[in-house]
Amino acid sequence: MEQNEQSDAAEAVAARRYWTLQFIRLAGIFVTFLGAMMVAGRIEGGALGPVLFVAGPLLFFAVPVLLAKRWKRENP
Repeated sequence: MEQNEQSDAAEAVAARRYWTLQFIRLAGIFVTFLGAMMVAGRIEGGALGPVLFVAGPLLFFAVPVLLAKRWKRENP
């Protein structure tokens, strides 16, 4: 019985982490497009556009990797 509860808890943690990573990637895409629209002059943003245009891919690629490494370090 206890094994089943631990399995369910581990599955819930894994699902939460998966969706967290997916949300971060989606946010990275949104930030990139927002920055691109600012750079193109479609919306006002000034100097913030290029910053967002660079920060978006970092958010998409780097943050999920760093989070996964942190989570692996917490639970060896």
